[in-house]
Amino acid sequence: MNFKTILSSFLGLMLLIFMVWYVDIGKLYNAIKGSSPIWLAYYVLLMLPFFLLRAWRWRMLLVPVKSSVRLSSSFWITMIGFMVNAIIPLRLGGEFVRAFAMDGKEKTGFFQSLSSVVVERVLDLLGITLLGLIGIFMLPKDTIIYLPNWALDALRIVGIFVAITLSGLILGVKYEKSLLFLIKRIISVIPKLSYKWQEKIINFSKSLIDGAKGLTHNPPTFLSTLISTFIIWFMAFLSTFLIFKAFNYDVPIPIILLGSMLVQLSFILPAPPGYVGTYEVFWSAIFIGLGLSRLDLILATAIVSHVLSNIFIIGMGSIGVTSMGLSFSKVMKIKSAQHY
Repeated sequence: MNFKTILSSFLGLMLLIFMVWYVDIGKLYNAIKGSSPIWLAYYVLLMLPFFLLRAWRWRMLLVPVKSSVRLSSSFWITMIGFMVNAIIPLRLGGEFVRAFAMDGKEKTGFFQSLSSVVVERVLDLLGITLLGLIGIFMLPKDTIIYLPNWALDALRIVGIFVAITLSGLILGVKYEKSLLFLIKRIISVIPKLSYKWQEKIINFSKSLIDGAKGLTHNPPTFLSTLISTFIIWFMAFLSTFLIFKAFNYDVPIPIILLGSMLVQLSFILPAPPGYVGTYEVFWSAIFIGLGLSRLDLILATAIVSHVLSNIFIIGMGSIGVTSMGLSFSKVMKIKSAQHY
C-alpha cells in the first residue's frame, strides 16, 4: 500500500468521523436502529438483478468479438471488477482487471475487452444523464427555479461528453477502413518508428474498434443495449428509493431520481479506498442541495447503503475470484495490469 493510498484512506476516515460527530452519533444511531430490515433486504436483493443485467449487456457488447461468451463469465468478472474498484478506486484498476480476466477466460483479446468496457461506461453515463434530466423535468416548476446550478452543470457537461464520445465511437466503427488508413498514413511519417511498431499501433487501433462494434453490431442489439442501460439505472434509482423507504423518510420521487443519478456521477471523481467518507459527503451534499433537511436521516441512509453495497460487491467479487480460478494476489496487481 503506497503513501497516497494511506493518506487518502486517513483523510476519508477523518471526513466520515467529522460528519458523524457533526450530526451527533446518538441521532445517527437512533436513525439506523429505527430502519426497516425488510426494506433493507429488498435493497440488497435488488443488487443481484442489477449486476446480472450489467453482465448480460456486456456479453451483448462482446458479440462481435466472440459470440459465445458465457453469461456466468461476464457476471463473475463484472463482480471482480467492481470489487477492485470498491477497494482501490483511486487507480480505477477494475476495468483493466475485467479486460484481463475476460481475455483469460473467454479469449476475447485484452484490448477488445477493454474497448467494450469503455463502451459500457459511456452507455452508463448516457443512462445516468437522461434519467437525471427526467428527474429535473418531473420537478414542479416552482422547484426548478431553486435547483442548484451545479446539478444542471454536471448533467450538461457529462451529456456533452457522452454525445461526443458516442459519435466518435459510431463513426470510428462505421468508417473503420478509412480510419485505419488515416492512422497508418500518420504513423508512417513518424521518424525512427520501425515497421514492427507501426504494425503494433495498427493492430492496437483495430482491436479497439473491434471492441466498440457491439454498439452498432445490428439494430436489435443496439436497441437491446440501450433498453438494458435504462433498466440498469432505473434499478439504481429504485435502490435509492428503497433506502429512503427503509428509514421512513418521505422524499419526492423526482428528488430521489435526480439525486441518485448525481450520486452515481460522483463516482467519476477521485476517492479513497472503499469511497470511505467521500461517498457519505457526496450523498449528503447532493440531497441537502436538492432541498432535504434531515441531515441525520440523510447521513444514515448514506452509511447504510454504502456498507450494504460494499458487503455485497466485495462478497460476490470474492466468490468470483474463486469461481474464475484466480488468486487475490493476481487480481490486485492493478499497476502491472495498467502497463500491459
